[in-house]
Amino acid sequence: MKTRKFSPTEILFSPTTQCNLRCAHCDIKQRRKILPKKTALKFIATCKRAGIKRVGFTGGEPFLALDFLCAITKGTIRCGMLFGRIMTNAVWFNTKKELTSALHRLFQAGYDGDFCVSVDAFHRQDMRKVASFIKVAAEIWKRPDIVSIVAVKGTKENKTRRRLKALACLFNARLRGFPHQYASMKSDTLFIKVFSIDLSPLGKAGSLKNGWNGKWFRDDFCAGPGNVFFVLPDGTVKPCCGYATDADMLTIGSIKRDTAKKLLRNAQNNRFVATIFKSGFHPIRKRLERAGVRFPGKTTNHCFFCYYLTHHSPRILLHRF
Repeated sequence: MKTRKFSPTEILFSPTTQCNLRCAHCDIKQRRKILPKKTALKFIATCKRAGIKRVGFTGGEPFLALDFLCAITKGTIRCGMLFGRIMTNAVWFNTKKELTSALHRLFQAGYDGDFCVSVDAFHRQDMRKVASFIKVAAEIWKRPDIVSIVAVKGTKENKTRRRLKALACLFNARLRGFPHQYASMKSDTLFIKVFSIDLSPLGKAGSLKNGWNGKWFRDDFCAGPGNVFFVLPDGTVKPCCGYATDADMLTIGSIKRDTAKKLLRNAQNNRFVATIFKSGFHPIRKRLERAGVRFPGKTTNHCFFCYYLTHHSPRILLHRF
């Protein structure tokens, strides 16, 4: 039987926490720090030697660090690695000329991954600007499916559906399937997959949805948001891009001092992280309950549960794992 462990196949860079939007459900603290390009490029080389295959970008808004995107794109190609996706709000530009220039720079740098745009009731973009981003990206890369959309489900779904329909109308496309798994927009020239994710019921969004919804999650050993080197603007590395990335307990090192292989060893030596990937959250939950910890309820969201553990459970108990 194969032993489960933290085994990332992708680096997910968050070069900046800055963003041009102020979304009602977002608790990311915006700072001016941008991840140094040289440090990131050296780290990519060590990841290649460790068998990491892909590079992706998120934020904040990653297009506010365009120089970083282009430099890391070139470095990724030099190392013979592949691209995942760039997460974007698609409205970071002021003019269509600025949009076209930025996307041309990224194309000429060699980026051939995907773009994923957040569109829902919480991201208050101008849908005409989102449509411009999608059209220009499809024209430059000559790919009708270069862009996908991710939308929050579970609350304000009717408003989200209206925004998605408004966007589809700008392409003369039809929205099908939202909020189900295989939703899409399709026109004569574009095919856009629409993915749905659960609202993060934390911080400002905590009043919108009760995270303790009465049923325990099924462990997936962090196969979803986990198993990545998630690199923050200060160089800190986490083993996932979930809700709890601000928790010190999930830190496995820094690209400023650690190679990819050292980070892998650090993850194995971090008893809490190693247990999550090897055994899942339920053994941790049961041990805490035997130690007298009582949770506010049950949740189907293991990322929400991870956030609760790392922010509200006694640290001395968690360090025993």
